[in-house]
Amino acid sequence: MSRYRRLETLTLMKQIGMIPVFYHPDFEIARDVVCACADGGARLVEFTNRGDRAINVFTQLEEYCAKERPDVVLGVGSIVDAPTAALYIAAGANFVVGPL
Repeated sequence: MSRYRRLETLTLMKQIGMIPVFYHPDFEIARDVVCACADGGARLVEFTNRGDRAINVFTQLEEYCAKERPDVVLGVGSIVDAPTAALYIAAGANFVVGPL
């Protein structure tokens, strides 16, 4: 379940005005990217569903953010179907973006 309500997420999107988009298969590198973005003021980050087992990296990122970086709003992108969206929402995605 997401840590932020939908309206809170939308409000932050409008206030911050920038959402970095990225994917990396290594959790430690992905964590460092998320932290660098947040430290630079981009607290909303979209992790793209591009690589094999991307859901596993996303889940680790969300668990990390919940414990260590509660200021980060983590979402997912490149979602093309409802079952995949449901997986990420269950893993804690605060927003979902589809390319279609």
